[in-house]
Amino acid sequence: MPDWKRLVDERLPVRDINCTMRSDVISELATHLEESYEHAPRQGVNERAAIDDALEEAGDWRVLAVKIRRAKLKEAPVNKRTKAFWLPAVLSLLGASLLLTLLERLGFQPRSVWVGGFAMSLYWHWLIGLPAFGALGAYLSERAHGSIPARLAAGLAPALVMLAVMSLILPWGLAVDGFHFFRLVGFGVGLMNWVAIPAVALLIGAVPFLRPSRPASA
Repeated sequence: MPDWKRLVDERLPVRDINCTMRSDVISELATHLEESYEHAPRQGVNERAAIDDALEEAGDWRVLAVKIRRAKLKEAPVNKRTKAFWLPAVLSLLGASLLLTLLERLGFQPRSVWVGGFAMSLYWHWLIGLPAFGALGAYLSERAHGSIPARLAAGLAPALVMLAVMSLILPWGLAVDGFHFFRLVGFGVGLMNWVAIPAVALLIGAVPFLRPSRPASA
């Protein structure tokens, strides 16, 4: 059986594809050429000719290398951002939202804590479960080699989304109902209730995954 990786490596221009993606490109091309070689009809054709026919499918190797490099450069940042932030953040948010919904369906009620003349409704059971989802988001981001800010944001996604929602609600409320001091105070209490305290709970779970990544050993 031909060593397809070696054959591809010999023909693929070195300077047109950087080292970080070269091994992946070689593996992909080698698999494709091997499949073409195995499925090609070879009646009366010797092995050397069959290998040459498979290699000819690649066409101009320099042109192919340029196309691969351009495609990888376009895909890599998007894929990495998705794996390192968006997917972990969505899973953390979805898990926290499902937990809150489940607790409400099971009949768990929030406990009121009075701050001055305002009541904060704290879902204690939900807050106790939030560290698990903070850990989930930060862990998945770390597994995808996300940066520390990406891991932190993925772990805190439920609180960050709630902050964004409340930041949109306040201007709308002020525009419709007018400015009122107690409305601003109530908004501040709401921020504590649904953003600050949940963020602390999420951070507790995310902290173990916020350490700098160790460089890989040789």
